[in-house]
Amino acid sequence: MIGDMDLTEVMDAIYFASHQKHGWQDCLDLLSEISGAEAAQLLVVSGGRGQLVAGYQGRAGAVQGCGDAGDDSPALISWSTRHEIDGTLVDLIVQRQAEHGDFASTEKRLLGDLMPHIARAMRQEEVFRLLNDRQTAVHRQKQGAMLLLDGQHNVVFLSAEAESLLSRTEAAKLDAGRLRLTQRSKQAELEALIQGCFESRTTGMVSLKDGEQNISRLLVSTVQPRDNKLFLSHGLVAVFMVGAQCEENSQEAVIGQWLGLTESESRIASLIAQGRRPGDIAGEIDLSVHTVRHHVKNIYRKTGAHSQSQLTALVLNLPA
Repeated sequence: MIGDMDLTEVMDAIYFASHQKHGWQDCLDLLSEISGAEAAQLLVVSGGRGQLVAGYQGRAGAVQGCGDAGDDSPALISWSTRHEIDGTLVDLIVQRQAEHGDFASTEKRLLGDLMPHIARAMRQEEVFRLLNDRQTAVHRQKQGAMLLLDGQHNVVFLSAEAESLLSRTEAAKLDAGRLRLTQRSKQAELEALIQGCFESRTTGMVSLKDGEQNISRLLVSTVQPRDNKLFLSHGLVAVFMVGAQCEENSQEAVIGQWLGLTESESRIASLIAQGRRPGDIAGEIDLSVHTVRHHVKNIYRKTGAHSQSQLTALVLNLPA
């Protein structure tokens, strides 16, 4: 089992799982194979709320409860291991029939060693989903474009919209593969903000003065911070270039840009920050309470807020 398979194949399955249609199912099947399990399951639980965020199981089916003495079903042996990352708990549960014996220490140790990688792959999946939400919001409003920067501040991705904006403005440009601002003070501000994003998950803004009014703000957000604990990761930061017309937008539009929310979600988030309850919001914007609650759930997922007070604080602290 363990010795019959190249560990590289297992690592590839973990880190490519989120990019394939049945990636986590295939990954769990592989984990079952190397550990001698007959069923495997992954559960992602919010550490703060104890709420199940996601669940995956292999093709063998869901992990079942161990059979009682009077039960006709075969006795089962289960073993589980857990890893926490950024306040989220990831549980791996494996199971097989009791007649095959308990899981060996080598099998347990291997699965335990793989758990940080599994948790990290799931965290990256969440981060990229959030990034996609934010990018979609920017494109929808036609107010910006995006660049991705690596740990050395080199531009590793440049959208067509960003390239077009940079060709029309004198406030910023690409120089030797790096984003450069005309004003030295703003460049220093941008470099410090980017560095902060690599060191911890955060967001920030740099305001620009552009004579042609093509760009007014650079919104900087962490995609993946540096990580030297698991293995060397140089990190990834997103820079959203926001057009000057944003200055004339309402607070709801600013909320949408910063938090990656749709127009409806931004309006609801604004009302929540004003102390409104879902029932009040439903009547005010002519939606059902069920629809409003669905929007609120998406808002919490996109922003990482766990309560009305957290969301309110987040909204009220956004740049004007």
